[in-house]
Amino acid sequence: MSAATTAAGPVPEVAARPGPRRTWWTLRVLAVLHSLSAVAQPMLAGIYLDGDVDALALHELNANVVSGLGVCQLVAAIVYVWAGRGRAWPLYASLGMVLAEQVQAGLGYERVVAVHVPLGVSVIALQILLTVWLFRASAGRARGTS
Repeated sequence: MSAATTAAGPVPEVAARPGPRRTWWTLRVLAVLHSLSAVAQPMLAGIYLDGDVDALALHELNANVVSGLGVCQLVAAIVYVWAGRGRAWPLYASLGMVLAEQVQAGLGYERVVAVHVPLGVSVIALQILLTVWLFRASAGRARGTS
């Protein structure tokens, strides 16, 4: 008999609330796609700077993909935190990423390269760090557990 008993009878087993499994996987997939598209941005800019003027249109198109995936990642992070009971900081990181990417796009259209380039490097680095963290076991545990 696996259940503990007391003088009043058997003690019911309490199932532990599962961690954010499905929401975690969805957030992982979107974070990987977001990271890959963000990493493509400086490569497309480099192709443009190497003399291929058409690469600027691809850089702009991919910027829209990056922004769209950022919004999708933000929605997935909201669900991960709210429904999946995941840690809260990926939500704030994703929100910051979306805001930074909007500023980044505006700076690019205004050709403020002195801020556009370092902000782009920061966005890519932070997105990769978030993606790496999402593949750690601690990301799959529910809030309040170690």
